[in-house]
Order: sequence, then C-alpha cells, then structure tokens
Amino acid sequence: MMTIDIESTGLNRFKDEIILIGVEREDKKQKIYTPDKFYQFVGEAKEWKASGEHFNWQNGKFDTLFIDHKLKVRLPINDDTLLLGTAYALADEHNLKKMAMNYLGVPNWEIGTAKKKNPNSPELIPYLRKDLRYTRELRDYFYDEMTPEQMKIYRELLRPAYRAYRTIESHGIFLDQNGLDAVAARYKIEAERLLKRLKAEYDINWNAPGQVADILYNKLGLPVLKRTEKGAPSATAPILRRFATSENIGSSLCALLLEYKDYYGAISKFFGAWKDYSKTDGRIHPHFNLTNVVTGRTSCSDPNLQQVPRRKELRTLFVAPKGRVLIEADYSQLELRIAADYANERTMIKIYNSTDGDIHMETGRIITGRKEITKEERSRAKPVNFGFLYGMGYKGFVDYALNSYGVKVTESEAKKFRELYFLKYPRLLKWHEEQEELCKQQGGVYTRFGRFRALPDIYSKDHKLQSGAKRRAINTPVQSTGSDLILLSVTELEKPLKELDAFVVVTVHDSILVEAPEKNVEAVVRLIKAVMENPKGLQTFGVTFRVPIIADIKVGPWGC
Repeated sequence: MMTIDIESTGLNRFKDEIILIGVEREDKKQKIYTPDKFYQFVGEAKEWKASGEHFNWQNGKFDTLFIDHKLKVRLPINDDTLLLGTAYALADEHNLKKMAMNYLGVPNWEIGTAKKKNPNSPELIPYLRKDLRYTRELRDYFYDEMTPEQMKIYRELLRPAYRAYRTIESHGIFLDQNGLDAVAARYKIEAERLLKRLKAEYDINWNAPGQVADILYNKLGLPVLKRTEKGAPSATAPILRRFATSENIGSSLCALLLEYKDYYGAISKFFGAWKDYSKTDGRIHPHFNLTNVVTGRTSCSDPNLQQVPRRKELRTLFVAPKGRVLIEADYSQLELRIAADYANERTMIKIYNSTDGDIHMETGRIITGRKEITKEERSRAKPVNFGFLYGMGYKGFVDYALNSYGVKVTESEAKKFRELYFLKYPRLLKWHEEQEELCKQQGGVYTRFGRFRALPDIYSKDHKLQSGAKRRAINTPVQSTGSDLILLSVTELEKPLKELDAFVVVTVHDSILVEAPEKNVEAVVRLIKAVMENPKGLQTFGVTFRVPIIADIKVGPWGC
C-alpha cells in the first residue's frame, strides 16, 4: 500500500501549482518530492500503477485530478479515508485533522494556510509527513473498526461513486461565453434601471440590510415578522416576499426590491465567477462533495452549479459543443415516492402504481374539492405535498409555500390544507411517530441502504433541539435514499456512456445532466432511463420499492 498526499499553492488545479508530493510506502518509509523532482515522481507513479500498487488517499479526487492535470498521470483511488470516515460516521466531520484527533487521539498539527502555501517554510515538510502518517493510520483504524455493513457502503456505494464524480469533474460542462456576455449586459442594464427607481424612493444603499430594515420598519412602520440572531429586525428575501404579497403600504417597494435583488444577485454571484472558472478550456469544472452533507446528499462548489436558479436565461448558458447535445434526466417526485414506500401509505402507493398516477393532481383535487382542476391548481398542490410530507406545521407552511413556490396562502387555508392532506394520506402521520420512536431507541436513524445518522438531540430537554432531531429522523432516510439512487446511477452509467462518447456533466439532487453526440441521443436516452429506474446497485443492497421509480428525460438546453 502507498499513501500519497500533495501540498499546493491553492485549490484550483488550473491556476495553482503543486509544491510537494509526499509518498509513504508499506514499510512506513516516506519520500518527499520537490518541484524539480516531479519528473521522477511521474515515472515511478506510472510503474507503481502498472504493477497494481494499492493507492491510499485523503480526498484523493482532489489530489489525483491535480496530479493528472499537472503531471499527466491518472492514479487510482483504491482507498480513501475521507470516504471511510463517511461510511463509519455519516454526521461526523471527515477532514483529516478532525478524524485523526477523534479516532487516533493525536494533537492537531495544523500550521496555517500561509505556511502551507510557502515552499520555503521549514514547517511544511514535517507537516506533510504527518499528513501521510495519519492518513495511513486512519485507513488501518477504519479497516479494524468498521462493521461489514459499513464496509459495504464504502466499497459498493461511496468509493465507486467517488471515482465516477472524479470523471464528472474532469470533463466539466461547456459554457456559452457569448451568451453569458449578452445576458450579463442585459442584467446590468435592468439592475441599474431598478436601482434608479429605488433610489428615487429613498437614497440609501439598497444592498445594505441594515439600511433597508430602517426604511421598512422606521420609515414605513411595517410590522417586525422576524429578527436576526443579534435581535435586529430582519430584511431578508423571505420577509420581503411576505411584505410584497401583502396589503401593506410597502408592498410595491418590496416587490421592486426583490426584482432588483434577482438581477443584482445574478451579477454578483454568478456571471463573473462562471467566466473566471471557464477561462482555461471553455468548460466549468465544479467540485462535487459526497461526504459533507449529513443526509448523504452531494454538494457542489467552485462554483455551485446545484444552485443555479431555475431561470431559462441562466440555465441555458450551460450548453453542449457543436454536434453534441445535453440530456437532462430528472427523477419524478422521488422524495414523495420514497416516503410513500417508507410509510407504506396505501393511497399514495395506489396512485403511483396506477397508469397515469399523479399525486399533485390528486392532492389538488382534495384541496379544491373538485375532480377537475387546472394546471395552476395542480401547481398549488406541490408545496402541500412536499411541505406536509415531513410533518410541517400550518404556520410554517405559509412561508414555505410563498418562498419555495411563490404560492400565497393564508394561515386558515394552510390549516385546512394540512388537515385534508393527512385525511387523504393518514399513514404519513403514523410513520412520523414510528420514526421518532425508532430514533429514540437507536439514537439515530438508518437509511434504506444501511447508512446510519446519529441524532443525539432526540434526547435533549431543549424542545427546539429535540424537534429538529424529530424532523431529521423523518427526512434523512428519504433524502439519503434518493441521493444514493443518484450515486448508484452515476456509477453504473459511467462506462456504457463512455462507449457512446457521452458523459455526465452535472448532478443536481434528483437529476443527472449528460452531454452526448447528436448521433447517439436515442441510445443514450434509453440507457439513462433504464439505469436510473432500476440501477443494479439495488440488488447489491437488497433494496426494493412498492412504487415504480420513474425518470423523466428531456433533450436540449438545460432548463428548457
């Protein structure tokens, strides 16, 4: 076994440089390569790889992509303590220092970012040597301590998915540079126009929450709906939406401010970053993390493409090169289907097993009291399904429906909707009670694939903390199971997609975005649908569902 770790000047392999590469062999002897010896490392690494050497890492996706880009050698990830730690304890921190301190009982050896970036720092090599040593010791610790079930999660789910996401990050997604410039210019004009109108009302800094709050509460006399942690009246977007849809005197001003924030937010958060990240090859190569979300979901950063707003002019900036197309595969109502299965909610199961089963349509009927409903009324049922699924109260639902779906409801309507919802789907409430009891018995909850999330706050005497644990005991199994379906699908798709000259470019929670040549679209669509609806990994883990898992597929620009 060989443990490898790198030190670099930063986290961007396209801009930053490798400073040192450290290697520890099975005999625990270490070798540190400096930049002038990198050629030696490449030659040896190719020989190690050819000989079937076992490579051990901490966050190997980052290191191997960096080495591949700089030194043109792609090394295997045979073991990774980041993934081992995640399989061992889902909700714990999985960075090297934290795990070594927690599991090995060693003191923190952190030296600070400035020293790590300085090739001449006398502390850098001793620091790297400890990184190597404790990565190897953690690997041994986990192999000794992990149960067969945890090892299965690591070997059959996390590790293969991690390798597949390395391929996703390597490919990246193509960005329409001309389109970006045009949209950015238009957004700038709109933001300036709206800001001018706001300034005509009150000449303040409309990007300063404190100054906005002063206008709302002191000048306009609006009621304080929520306060910040420091006790100041809140002026966040959800609060502004409440005011904008009310009959208050400041409704038009708040609506104007929200519109300005939409344009200004895109300018400040997206356009510049996307341009910068795509400079090297016209593609954005985001970082996907499989280990830092306690429900098991993936997260995305540098930049976060999982939070691109569902606005056509923004999502369609991500395109495929000439002769190729994007294919978006989205699981249909995945969380609702999984929750119906967990709860054994017979009405929901019956709906999903019918030929044209549409739970939004059915819920729309119960909240309107009519058999025939409009498309808009069906849309109003979506927050009802997704909000009350996990036991949300009717007061919280008012804000949720408005902020997540733009649906305005009164408290009395929300209360009525909640009552009707659980009359229609009564097993959900019973399932909530069962999950709470399970959580108390086990100290946490298991997911369908055997992951365990510890929830010690279930025993707290603090009502708020205990309530939070109860909610997590309900939503974690559902969200984690859905995420694991995506991981299994991405893993299984990698090789057959490659044979069709196609590849995954992004995943966004319940959806997968694939780039493929135009000539292979039909074959790729068939493949994606077959895999996503019944990944082989289900058999590996012995997972079955009482309802069909359906993937809806669209061909063309993202967001259309």
